[in-house]
Amino acid sequence: MKKIFKIFLVLLILLAISSLLIGSQLVAAEEKTVLKFAHVLELDHPYHKMALKFKEELESRNANIVVNIFPAKQLGSERDLVESCQLGSVDITTITSAVTANFVPGFHVFSLPFLFKDPEHLFRVMDSYIGDKLAIDMLEAGFVKLGYVYGGARDLYSREPIRDLEDLKGKKIRTMQNAILIDAWNALGAIATPIPWGDVYLSLSQGVVDGGEGTGMSYRSMKFYDSSPHYTKVNYVSSWHCFMMSKKTWDKLEDNVRLDVMAAARVAGAYERKLFVEMEESLFGDLEKNFGVTIYYPDLDKWTEKIKSVYEKNAEKMGGIELINEIKNL
Repeated sequence: MKKIFKIFLVLLILLAISSLLIGSQLVAAEEKTVLKFAHVLELDHPYHKMALKFKEELESRNANIVVNIFPAKQLGSERDLVESCQLGSVDITTITSAVTANFVPGFHVFSLPFLFKDPEHLFRVMDSYIGDKLAIDMLEAGFVKLGYVYGGARDLYSREPIRDLEDLKGKKIRTMQNAILIDAWNALGAIATPIPWGDVYLSLSQGVVDGGEGTGMSYRSMKFYDSSPHYTKVNYVSSWHCFMMSKKTWDKLEDNVRLDVMAAARVAGAYERKLFVEMEESLFGDLEKNFGVTIYYPDLDKWTEKIKSVYEKNAEKMGGIELINEIKNL
């Protein structure tokens, strides 16, 4: 009888331990924080590779975090994603400074053409007090800066050859909905035509526009060469992108999770900058060799001369010519 009682007691203890283990596993499962990371580019783009790196880093640091990635406009356009990030329905995104500027006006200055010499110059400004000040402005608008990353040099691509300003005259060129970019292309003699990013491929294919402006990386990723096999290297804007989290999401996180998020973001942001520069270095040879793209290199002195009116018109709104000169000389 005693033996039966002991066996029964052991079974009860094992059952209790099992229940505790199952219960703790359920609690752990319930405590997992799921973060939505959305962006507008394709799976071969450095932004998506950065998102994957961020997911890998954060989940390895914190087993209770899950990062779900939504690429290629699955959750909307860049503007949609910024608005969703403000509301907290998207937790993390990476957005061009030109679009971010509609919510944080201090970013408008980076749309001025021919402001940066090269990626290293851009990174110096990003990592300076200028970038720090903008991070504070982002916070006030409802965003937490996770990093500033590189979006490439913005050039011109077109259905027909554009070798110089004479070829550009009167051509409809797709731009973002950004006043400075619109001013810039109009000043160069084109007809600036704002079109949402998701509609660009079709607009080029159907001849709604004669060309567009953007980075070579996005040009290849989005297959714009299908209808616009001519690429004019003007490097008129070095694209600053804001890697950011919703402040509403941030405010819900425990301090230790915030530290993990920032640590993962630092690794992912540094990885993206390096990757983008390396990919950009080999990009144009690849476009010519494997995608039938013809690349033109115009005399940019004439282009920068035409742009002076854009500086004169917008300098005061951009924080003044002193700030612009400071950025140029940093």
